[in-house]
Amino acid sequence: MHYNHHMKSNVIQPAILIETTRQLLEMISDLRNQSSIGVDTESNSLFEYQEKICLIQFSTIEQDYLVDTIKLKELSPLNEIFSSDAIEKIFHAAEYDLMCLKRDFHFEFNNIFDTMIASRILGFRSIGLQSLLKEYFDVEVEKKYQRANWGKRPLPNEMLQYAQCDTHYLIELRKILLEKLKQEKKWELATEDFNRMTCVDAFVNNKNNDHYWKIIKGNSLSPQQENVLIEIYFLRENLARQLNRPPFKVFGNQTIVELAKKLPKNDNQLNNINGLSPKLIQKYGEQILQAITIGLNQVSNNRKEKIRPDQLFLLKYDALKHWRKIKGIEMSVESDVVLPKEHMEQIAHKKNCALSDIQEIMQNIPYRFQQFGKEIYAIIERIEST
Repeated sequence: MHYNHHMKSNVIQPAILIETTRQLLEMISDLRNQSSIGVDTESNSLFEYQEKICLIQFSTIEQDYLVDTIKLKELSPLNEIFSSDAIEKIFHAAEYDLMCLKRDFHFEFNNIFDTMIASRILGFRSIGLQSLLKEYFDVEVEKKYQRANWGKRPLPNEMLQYAQCDTHYLIELRKILLEKLKQEKKWELATEDFNRMTCVDAFVNNKNNDHYWKIIKGNSLSPQQENVLIEIYFLRENLARQLNRPPFKVFGNQTIVELAKKLPKNDNQLNNINGLSPKLIQKYGEQILQAITIGLNQVSNNRKEKIRPDQLFLLKYDALKHWRKIKGIEMSVESDVVLPKEHMEQIAHKKNCALSDIQEIMQNIPYRFQQFGKEIYAIIERIEST
């Protein structure tokens, strides 16, 4: 990893590794006195079925900390920091981190600043942390550790340095972005999205057990083949759970599709399927063939029929989408920064939509309602009155 930082010392002092409760409480007493801290997490989602956070990084102006959540199980004292209104927690792309922190530790969150959201609202073309670090601090980050196994111990120094770099610059970066947001009169818009971020739900693995429809889509399968694909999909989930590895490391989606299309009847035919190793066939071939047989014997599947939206909804939705696109160009931002998709859909679905209905739908984005509510209402009223 190469560092060349204009605003701090070129040499980054090593982070303090937190592995005991005593160290954790000492760190918390430092964090408690800060107005802003950088935060990030590292997980092992590419290596286990039930992924978990393996490291939490914190940075103050003077010190970086790495909390080893494999060695240190009791982290509830950190809730004081995360839930504090007085301490701003600076993340980059906070949503996934917050969902995982809520899932693993049940933390509550207040006072978030997200440097990726800020970058989107400012209309930056490159919003990745690597791009921002290069742009503002001339720092280049080694990419290979993004996909590393953070659950292994001990972590080598290179990985610890990588993790430290993810939060080391966040306080300085936040200062730069905050100034730009205020200059462009976009601070209230950003604050609205930071506040919404604190309310994200905890991440649930395979929450919707119908991901198989995404695999089926576009593969021109017969109803029987679809049934086979669904059976193999759930077999893969069960095997992944037993082996504690991500489903794609059992076999990939293309292998599922090929099994559903070719419908092999024995081990020899399984050998012709891409992505199935001889070892896997020896161990699980019988279960795969059984899943194919069960799928073929299914009468029908429970595919969710898409209900075609009514014409009025489509007219309103398309009009709002067009307005949002034009407004985004005017503001030099992506269109969903102007009006999030879920709000746009709810407004389009609302029959006999009054301005007060739009205000209720936009209650968690009040600044946007204040800025755009009347424009949105005018579009809806024009369509509903024709």
